[in-house]
Amino acid sequence: MADMIQKFGNLVDAQIPDHPNAARRLLLAAYYAKRVQLKKFPPKELSPARNDMAVTSMNAVIHPLVHPEKTGLVSIFTPCELLQTYGIYPMVAEAMSCYITGADAERGFIDYAGEEGVPETFCSYHKILLGGILSEVIRRPRFIVNTSLACDANNLTFRMAAEHYHVPHFYIDVPYECSEESVRYTADQLREFAKFLEEDQKKPLDMEELKRRVAVGGRTMKKLAACQTLKHDLYLSNDITDELYEVFGNHVLLGMPEVERFADSLLRDLKKAEPSRGIRILWMHTIPFYQKPLREMLNFSDRCQVVACDMNYDEYCEVDPEKPFESMAKRLVYDSFNGPSDRRIRRSLSMCRKLDADGVVYFCHWGCKQTQAAAQNARAILEENGYPTLILDGDGCDSGNSSNGQIATRMQAFIEMLEARKAGSTDGR
Repeated sequence: MADMIQKFGNLVDAQIPDHPNAARRLLLAAYYAKRVQLKKFPPKELSPARNDMAVTSMNAVIHPLVHPEKTGLVSIFTPCELLQTYGIYPMVAEAMSCYITGADAERGFIDYAGEEGVPETFCSYHKILLGGILSEVIRRPRFIVNTSLACDANNLTFRMAAEHYHVPHFYIDVPYECSEESVRYTADQLREFAKFLEEDQKKPLDMEELKRRVAVGGRTMKKLAACQTLKHDLYLSNDITDELYEVFGNHVLLGMPEVERFADSLLRDLKKAEPSRGIRILWMHTIPFYQKPLREMLNFSDRCQVVACDMNYDEYCEVDPEKPFESMAKRLVYDSFNGPSDRRIRRSLSMCRKLDADGVVYFCHWGCKQTQAAAQNARAILEENGYPTLILDGDGCDSGNSSNGQIATRMQAFIEMLEARKAGSTDGR
């Protein structure tokens, strides 16, 4: 199977420079086939909720590739309830790159971006995206919108994409300070974005539909927060890709009824889950889902499980559907990825306690200055509070930029250390 996927990726890569339409059709054929598999022959190890979310995430990648005229290119933290009111599909930069990597086709896009002058040290998620944009495999969207959260590459990538496509670009600047003034400032920008959409779509915003979407998002966040609480002493079989699906649902897809149904279903699954067993890992930052050693150690494992990723509990806030702009703004301002890294570290420490984690993996993604700068500080604080932390260097999206051997050795040693520590703690009681 792995050889077949690799051959497919090579086939896509070969089409990128001279036949971008063929490369796109190949990718879409693979995504359609995977969606059929997920619907008709879901993995038996996955709970119904997580399999449904896999289908929803697949649709979120397929639709923008098929309907660029109804698509806005967005960053992962962009509030997309406004897009939903107009039936506009969000093309999520990070999601698109993940799915290209899942098809083993990222190398051609990375090489194309490099030939066009994108630096080697640039974030691979954004290199893959820019390779798709500059090669025209990813067709021209209606517009581009991104926030200042949470990485420098966002600003460079989306500006470059807007210049290449010659499409409007809307930027949402989120202040670092957590205050009502910051919320008002951000809400005013979201109102300007609503005007931007009204001009683009040539029709007024349906405020009642926006309020409905914000209400759906608010309920979904509450339910997903309840899921995190339930995970404390339960085991629900999962794989490392599940956490990435939940990232999309918790951010750009928030407000969609499908995601609220996922939250309802996940609550039901957890209420029927088995008692916790094995080592419980809290993962910080993105997950290199494609790496074989991690899949072998963590997918559907009784021995060691990733119980949560910090991109899935970055903020749960109360919303007021009657104040939709303020509610969306509050979610951005108070997000733990906004501002200094100590907010994110404190939030993760809180989740370690809530989830009864045995240890933390802090993944330093190649090209991400934020993770590299905060890693040692995070480890010091987490370990001071009793949570052993592994700083794992690698690449979340470029399979050619990570060492399977190093990942396997370090992860295996960390799991063994946590097992010994947990056994000693049990014996001590």
